[in-house]
Amino acid sequence: MNLLWTYLSTSSHWSGSTGMLQRLSEHVVLSFSALLAAAIIAIPVGIAVGHSGRGDDVPILFWGAGRVLAPLGVLVYFAMKVGTGSGPAFFMLALLGIPPMMSAGYTGVRLVDRAVVDSARACGMLPGQVLHEVEIPIAMPALVRGVRRAAVQVIMMAAVAAYVGAGGLGRMIIDGQSPQIHDYGMIAAGGVLLAALAVAVDLLIAWFGAGLVTPGAAGQIEQSLPAQRAESSVPMAMVGSSTHEPPSAGY
Repeated sequence: MNLLWTYLSTSSHWSGSTGMLQRLSEHVVLSFSALLAAAIIAIPVGIAVGHSGRGDDVPILFWGAGRVLAPLGVLVYFAMKVGTGSGPAFFMLALLGIPPMMSAGYTGVRLVDRAVVDSARACGMLPGQVLHEVEIPIAMPALVRGVRRAAVQVIMMAAVAAYVGAGGLGRMIIDGQSPQIHDYGMIAAGGVLLAALAVAVDLLIAWFGAGLVTPGAAGQIEQSLPAQRAESSVPMAMVGSSTHEPPSAGY
């Protein structure tokens, strides 16, 4: 603890090209760029599949890949193909962030109560209106949870990117173990800043997402299928088909 406090309280450790502020900014840029790329791909695809009922294999494929593929192995693979630096780390982190957000978009829309959807259609809403004005608002709590889960995973795994020459807080942890530096205070500071960043981002997304959730929407999803609490371990396509039957043309 004394080594950690000594390192954090030394002003010279916060500035410079290898200072904590620089490492923190590198970590934020790498993590958020990968998270944004993953969100652009995962959320629209998950919502579209959940709405149409077609292509259920796509979320299941990414759900399985996210649990079978080792992030470090994917990182080494891209490092061999692309080279060292932030490039392979970006690809690895983007792939890591896709499964939770795609699963959240898919399950959130798929678990919307069928009676609510039918009522919206009976009122004369077009399919696009049903999606944007009914299904997405009700699915928003699940979407927020998926983004939070993906953000924490990406931020924590971004530290591993330092093994292939990328910057970030992981650089402090690795450099602190090198024989040339051998500074346990640097290692502890890197770990503490990494954990603090993950917690802060998680709370920020939760706060921002609370403003997007329609009152009563969270209860709507949980009442429709309590099994959503286990969505991180069981793909909803295996258990939720009775909640939102896909059109017959898709089968």
